[in-house]
Amino acid sequence: MPAFRWSHAVIDSARSRTTDQKLKLFRDCFTGLRDVYGTYDPKSGRVCQVKQTVTDRVILRHLQGHQPYGVYLLVGDRTRAVAADFDEEDTEPPLEFIRQANHYGIRAYLERSKRKGWHAWIFTELPDVSAAKARAVVKLILDDIGTPTAEVFPKQDKLAGSTCYGNFINAPLYGSLVARGRTVFVDPGNGLKPHPDQWAVLESVQRVSERELDEIIEINGLATPTACTPVSSPSLQPAVVQGTFGLPPCAQRMLAEGVVENQRVACFRLALHLKKAGIPRDIAIAALTVWAAKNRPTDGRQIISKGEIIDQTTGAYSKPYRGCGCEEPAVAPYCNPNCPLKAHPRLNSTPSEKNNPSPQSNCESGSA
Repeated sequence: MPAFRWSHAVIDSARSRTTDQKLKLFRDCFTGLRDVYGTYDPKSGRVCQVKQTVTDRVILRHLQGHQPYGVYLLVGDRTRAVAADFDEEDTEPPLEFIRQANHYGIRAYLERSKRKGWHAWIFTELPDVSAAKARAVVKLILDDIGTPTAEVFPKQDKLAGSTCYGNFINAPLYGSLVARGRTVFVDPGNGLKPHPDQWAVLESVQRVSERELDEIIEINGLATPTACTPVSSPSLQPAVVQGTFGLPPCAQRMLAEGVVENQRVACFRLALHLKKAGIPRDIAIAALTVWAAKNRPTDGRQIISKGEIIDQTTGAYSKPYRGCGCEEPAVAPYCNPNCPLKAHPRLNSTPSEKNNPSPQSNCESGSA
């Protein structure tokens, strides 16, 4: 295959890899359905689905900046990558995601997306793993950091029924945006600057195995969908949350004193404790609004807004979350060594225990 000129030196600072080697690295990370892909018009932003084979030429045109390539990650019920889509400029949630993933022994990679926001990628063992398991673990991490509404790609656990393709996510390293510092992987430990050699990042990715996903799922009591799992009707859910215990010492102290950092995570965790204590959601929102006035955020940050309090509380009340996040930076400073939750390791936090011993096209939406 003939060599070609890359759009910017940041792609390959060493310039020592052949085109075939780069294509293989790219496909190892960003391959999904092979007979369809997504794209968009860089000028109008119009999103389209292309029902053609994903050839090397398709990938090359993406890397050269001629036509964007969006990958449909879900193949049947399997995937080789999963990504969390943070659609805002705020750097705190994606950085928290990276840290919390590492807490579980998973290496996540942060990409600056094409227009705004960030993609946090986790790559799995080849050829693929259960999409339901990968999505469950990513959702756990998002729950832990208090951003349960962030989108997860793939968006479904499997292709079935009317879901023929799922949703595509725009692949990194789109040539014409690389020069502007977009669609590139950045270094969380170096001021979010782009890695000088993007191919070295792909070459050295640490992949999570299905066995590791199973361990995290089992330790944290997660449930992944199966063919025989009954689906409960929302109308049959109890209207009142049944309390199981009062507020633990850390929550009492946080409510009394306010916090100085990690307000959103703190708000989410406090909302969980209020829910477990049997407090209705509207009362919890009112209590957390009073709590917010006590906060003293550092570095010139604003106090968490009423809208953010509603979002975090609604997220906490939306599902039966188990963890209390005792080891998270938002909670740990308020921990009491005599807390009764210390006797219940499956409730007091959420860490993994393994670290402690001009093609035909159709317009569509739903890409990132």
